[in-house]
Amino acid sequence: MVEDVARRDAYAWLKSLTPPAMPPPPSPTLPAALWRGVSREWLWVYHGNVPRVREWSREIVVPAGVFFVKSGLAILQAGGVEIRVAPGQAFFSAPGPRRQWFEANTRLLSAGLRCQWPDGTPVFSAGLNVAVPEREIRALHGATQRLFRMVHGGRGRVTYPEAAGEGPPRSIENWSAHDAAYGQWFGEFVRTLAQMGVAPTRHGSLPSQRLQRLLQKLSEWPLDRPVNLQLLTADFHLGERRAHDLLRDHLGMTGQAAHERRRLEHARQRLIQEDVALKEIAFGLGFKHPPHFTAWFKRHTGTTPTAYRAGGGVVGA
Repeated sequence: MVEDVARRDAYAWLKSLTPPAMPPPPSPTLPAALWRGVSREWLWVYHGNVPRVREWSREIVVPAGVFFVKSGLAILQAGGVEIRVAPGQAFFSAPGPRRQWFEANTRLLSAGLRCQWPDGTPVFSAGLNVAVPEREIRALHGATQRLFRMVHGGRGRVTYPEAAGEGPPRSIENWSAHDAAYGQWFGEFVRTLAQMGVAPTRHGSLPSQRLQRLLQKLSEWPLDRPVNLQLLTADFHLGERRAHDLLRDHLGMTGQAAHERRRLEHARQRLIQEDVALKEIAFGLGFKHPPHFTAWFKRHTGTTPTAYRAGGGVVGA
């Protein structure tokens, strides 16, 4: 009995020497107009085996997200660092380029999203590309499981290509519930990042009305035609040179480069989501001959459209 009391006293004394954990700093407040301008695109939630194993991927560009390794092993290379993620761990992805390698039979529970400030910069990027023990983020793990069940019903396994596709049509009520489930998951995702000390990136200011209109016009420009800034701005009296400067300052690239990126994203999505002939995709992007489309796609991605489709896209995990 005396030894038990002494042990408890010693434990209490040691505990008193440990400084209490500091709470995470509060998230910055945002004006309503800025928050309404934040774009959030739910990309996938899946629980299944990865599509390609025991070979390094090319450098791919991934969005933000998190995946939990349920079996196997994941090795990621990003920012000059190699991270190993074993079963019982989770990996928080930063938006940007990385390479990845998976052991055979690697199975993930994964959710991905694209979240950007009105100026196009990611809301979260710094402090990511880290592995965390699953036990330390149980609330997020539970939220991801609930999201999977809501989106995919009673299915126990769903692969990445299935989850990244458009999926079946839904009623308005079901789409609303679908979006609400992602919103709840996103709230837990943000809370978890705050507990990890990951803060939002500095946001840019709201684009001017003229810039917003220019960006909207650019996003609507036909994919089968090169961008013509003179025609693009003809109905709101903005000079071609000024439009070029506005787009370059805001996007960090020319309007034509941004248009090419949009065309490439369109090709990627159609390749993995639709069972259509390559020539149909090529013609929709303005290529008169499919081999020209293949050469263009390989120049931008390092692989052919056929190989990209066969690999299920492999654009994230």
